[in-house]
Amino acid sequence: MINLTEILGKKIAILHSDGLKVFAAIMEELVAEGHFILNFEGISTSTTAFLNASIGKVLMNSPEAVSKMGIKNADTGILDKINWVKETALNKGRREAREDAMREYLENA
Repeated sequence: MINLTEILGKKIAILHSDGLKVFAAIMEELVAEGHFILNFEGISTSTTAFLNASIGKVLMNSPEAVSKMGIKNADTGILDKINWVKETALNKGRREAREDAMREYLENA
């Protein structure tokens, strides 16, 4: 089980860079165990930026991982965000539209 408070050292999961740390832990657990469980115990706030960099990145690269994923101790608000991230990551058209919008934004910034 991946305990987010142990990896992050804080009660908030908001930064993209923190999501990438969790992504690495997820990939290690997937290889070792064949599944992963994210424990949100103690996490009071999470953003889609964090969830996209962790869960979203896993599912975009390996859509079959959705059936190998477990979530524990996440409140309703976090679960809603996780569901949105899953839906976006698994929906190729929506994902491509988001990536195009980000690319256009960065090119014009």
